[in-house]
Amino acid sequence: MKKILSRLSVIGAVILSNFTFGQKAEAPQFIGNIEGVKEYSLTNGMKILLIPDGSQSNMIVNIVYKVGSKDEGYGEKGMAHLLEHMLFKSTKNLGDIKKQLSDKGGAANGTTYYDRTNYFEIFPSNDENLKWAINMEADRMINATILQSDLDKEFSVVRNEFEIGENQPSGVLMDKVFSTAYMWHNYGNSTIGSKEDIERVKANTLRKFYEKYYQPDNAVLLIGGKFDENNALKYVTEYFANLPKPTRELGGTYTVEPPQDGEKTIVLNRAGESKLVAAAYHTAAYADKDYAALAALSEILSANPSGYLYKNLVETQKVSNIWAYSPEVRDPGMMYFNFDVPKDKDLNVTENLVKTELDKIATNNYTQEDLTRAKSKLLKQIADRKNNTIDYTISLTEIIGAGNYKLGFLYRDHVEKLTLADIKNVAQKYFKSNNRTIGLFLPTANEMRVKPSEFLPSQIASITSGYKGKDLEKEATPFEATIANLKKNLSEGLLLNGMKYGLINKEVKGEKIMATFKLPFGNEKDLAGKNSIANLTAELLKAGTKTKTKEQIQDKLDQLKSSIDTRINGQNLFITIETYKNSYEEVMDVLKDLLSNSTFPQNELTKTVAEYTTTLEGQLKDPQALAQNELQRLAMPYPKESIFYKASLQEEIDDAKKVTREQILNFYTNILGANNGVGTVLGNLDPKIAKTSLENTFGKWNAKSNYTVINPTYFETKKMDKNFLTPDKENAMALGTASFRMDQKSADYPSFLLANEILGSGGFLSARLPMRLREKEGISYGVGSFINIPVSNDVASWGFYALFNPLKRDAVDSAIKDEVSKALKDGFTAEEVATNKKSYSNFQKTMLGMDQTLINLVNKKLQYGISLDEYDAINAKIENLKVEEINTALRKYLTLDHLTSVYAGDFNKK
Repeated sequence: MKKILSRLSVIGAVILSNFTFGQKAEAPQFIGNIEGVKEYSLTNGMKILLIPDGSQSNMIVNIVYKVGSKDEGYGEKGMAHLLEHMLFKSTKNLGDIKKQLSDKGGAANGTTYYDRTNYFEIFPSNDENLKWAINMEADRMINATILQSDLDKEFSVVRNEFEIGENQPSGVLMDKVFSTAYMWHNYGNSTIGSKEDIERVKANTLRKFYEKYYQPDNAVLLIGGKFDENNALKYVTEYFANLPKPTRELGGTYTVEPPQDGEKTIVLNRAGESKLVAAAYHTAAYADKDYAALAALSEILSANPSGYLYKNLVETQKVSNIWAYSPEVRDPGMMYFNFDVPKDKDLNVTENLVKTELDKIATNNYTQEDLTRAKSKLLKQIADRKNNTIDYTISLTEIIGAGNYKLGFLYRDHVEKLTLADIKNVAQKYFKSNNRTIGLFLPTANEMRVKPSEFLPSQIASITSGYKGKDLEKEATPFEATIANLKKNLSEGLLLNGMKYGLINKEVKGEKIMATFKLPFGNEKDLAGKNSIANLTAELLKAGTKTKTKEQIQDKLDQLKSSIDTRINGQNLFITIETYKNSYEEVMDVLKDLLSNSTFPQNELTKTVAEYTTTLEGQLKDPQALAQNELQRLAMPYPKESIFYKASLQEEIDDAKKVTREQILNFYTNILGANNGVGTVLGNLDPKIAKTSLENTFGKWNAKSNYTVINPTYFETKKMDKNFLTPDKENAMALGTASFRMDQKSADYPSFLLANEILGSGGFLSARLPMRLREKEGISYGVGSFINIPVSNDVASWGFYALFNPLKRDAVDSAIKDEVSKALKDGFTAEEVATNKKSYSNFQKTMLGMDQTLINLVNKKLQYGISLDEYDAINAKIENLKVEEINTALRKYLTLDHLTSVYAGDFNKK
């Protein structure tokens, strides 16, 4: 989470509030409709974007302020992010924002980056939620309280978030590279800021920042999903239109980063196992036409398996992985490359190999095939983003920060029009060694320095003014997010081999199709000791077939704007597909080829093992990874041959290195199959076409190994606290669990579920554990509880987690156990129960508005025979629970006498 800061003085708030009552509230003025994005403006300078989508059952309200970390001054680093935290506290008129968000049971968050800050809320679609969200954002805009007492507690939470980031080598390295590359521009400063500035900033300083930037003329309000447009505009008029336009002029930032005049190098020494090489080049602003060409070049260079850098560095095993990143920013930005280096490689040698390949970027002989492949992938990403309205409404945040929401359409248009000459131009223009981070001054003759184009506000206004966009797409048919409507639009069937399937007739924006298949396999004997083999088999299913190379498979999927993802978890192969109506049959043909003809090339296995083990090596001293691994090993001590055995991180590394191609082929040929599987397809598909395609893909793919469910063993957890030291790590992780017997059919299941909501997982950071550790004491950035109550067996567990500064280890341990003890001794109150019933109910409605929830419910019905009506039945039971039932269930199943806890961090730190 990235954050923001600002506030209005108490006197100023009163004056402003009184002043607004006298203003005439003028309705928003319609500006235009670009491809379903309807733009309005208010006389106070505020912009409104409406993105209606009747196929959704949720709505989102997202407000974007054009202020981020680049606007911070001396001594203010991290202030924007800190203020973002503070604006979840309270407002003058509405009071406790976080509690009200919790009560409504929606999903909410705030983020900060270089150029912008945003706050969003996702709720089930209804007029009450729409009105409340708009009212709240208007009140938060000018009436946030920002009390010093709140700041005193919150700064340590933000510091803990800073420390979490400090544990990630790749993130820390990127921050250091950016700060080295930028001499003057604030893009060189990490958004999360300086720990010292975070700790020292005062509330009155935040207020000044808030008063300056949190104003209607610096904000864009976005409303997306299913909502009444007339009511939305009415509420905008009521709550925002009467806010006065400030008399101050923002002026904007005017710092221009000078051309870099020599290669720079930064060396970062930190504890850990990861080895990394990174490189960054000054490139273009998002508004620049070059940005599209650079995005395509990034794909051409780094894509797996076709990228030039990928082929020359990953395939040759000089590095284990590569990724590239270019932020969508207002001013000239960067293209950043990260290279993961295997533990056994010499870092200095690898650095020179990487630089040798980077030096070829300007002179590579790029082909039309390279460009076509990159364009397909980029256009697929653009289409996927635009056709998920909730995500699209959030994603526009970055583009608005970059200057104007229309830039997103222009970027797409630029991608569509790209030529090979554009690619070669940016390759030669930006990818010079003197424009790259690595601190020697080297005099040379006739130096050609790189100076990216600056874009003034007038230029952005010029290139976006009058932009019309493409023809409007057909609106998707509304779909009511209820179990009754799901049942009405669900058809089920059986393939010839016994696989069960469900078809959900639901139009999705852009005629998108989504599917998830769950294919159980194997038995205890056949799967003994094969966990690493299974995981690598799933990873390599797209590595090549008898008819297509890995590159051809990926190219085909990109051309179809589609994706196929595979993973194995326990005894199940999961396959997820995202595609479009006109591509569905072709994508299923690709999947059939993967399931029937995969060849698992040795070179791909070698690369995948290197990438996998390099990632694990980076986790050996990571507190979060170590805590999760060790807790599972302590709480569930299965024998090594069991499918449920949790290997140590080093064991996982060693086991992966031993896997052979022959073992994978044997697993693929003899163990996997679809004859015991279930799958659900969601979208507006002809049922005959859907069934025929499913039969063609899965109907003859049968496992040779007999399938028998392997049930977990019940292990009673013991009272135990164990420390694991991770030297020089800024953040620590606490994780605990207690086992008990229960399944989802248990009469106590609804009571225990709600008990856990109240204790640690419910609401928007308002349950007891987050309220104690984060809100009251400020000793943990992230804390909560969770439960695992299975469907088909009774091996259940409750658990907690907390992220914290290692110095707070004892305080965190004491606070968590104290809160659990209080709950067990005194029970929950009637008020807590009522509040959490409401927030839980609202959250379930929100979840029902998500397509993946519908798919998962149908798959659950197909596999376990659990009626869809059970979703409503559980919610009804929770609604009717009495306080004593909840308290009784908590005491019956949870006890600190069987709580196994692990703490991972640098506890020797002073």
